[in-house]
Amino acid sequence: MASVLRQVVPDLSKTLAYELSCRGTLFNFLGRHCRRLTCSEYLPDVRPGETRDGILCEDVQSLSFPDRSFDLCTSTEVFEHVPDDARGFLEIRRVLRPGGLFVFTVPLNGTGETVERARLGAQGSIEHLLPPEYHRDPIRGHGPVLAFRTYGRDIMDRLLQAGFAHAEMVRPEAGVPWGYARTVILGHCSNGPEPHR
Repeated sequence: MASVLRQVVPDLSKTLAYELSCRGTLFNFLGRHCRRLTCSEYLPDVRPGETRDGILCEDVQSLSFPDRSFDLCTSTEVFEHVPDDARGFLEIRRVLRPGGLFVFTVPLNGTGETVERARLGAQGSIEHLLPPEYHRDPIRGHGPVLAFRTYGRDIMDRLLQAGFAHAEMVRPEAGVPWGYARTVILGHCSNGPEPHR
């Protein structure tokens, strides 16, 4: 992520950034290089916009920030866990300024189509479409977190449907240590006035 950010945002020192995590290597990198960094975690028992133990709680499906709050939004392996990812992408787009950038990673299946693994049913119940897949959660301990989907290349279409002007996949430059070079997805906002929806 840091490698791609250096390519696409050469001067982070003027950037107002929002990261969907309050810990980790990317958080530390952004904190050192951005003009201001806002971070949050999803805490299901805390109301979005409130804090617990100094950590801001946000639900990416309904962010508490005003429109056009940030130049850059980032996340690492988050959106596969968001029940309504379309709403989440709309919210990220809403809080980005004209010319803003969404830089993130998610697990990719190497095909064209996203595989939907689960969805919300009546009264918030979970309907499993495939055998459940869980990922480790380093924030709330080692408990599992359900993956609602595994994305395909059509994730770029999902970003365009959310109002991003352009979407692309970028492989980090060759010098990434240990050959670890996960594909990074970029959603670019238009520099001009927003179309009416």
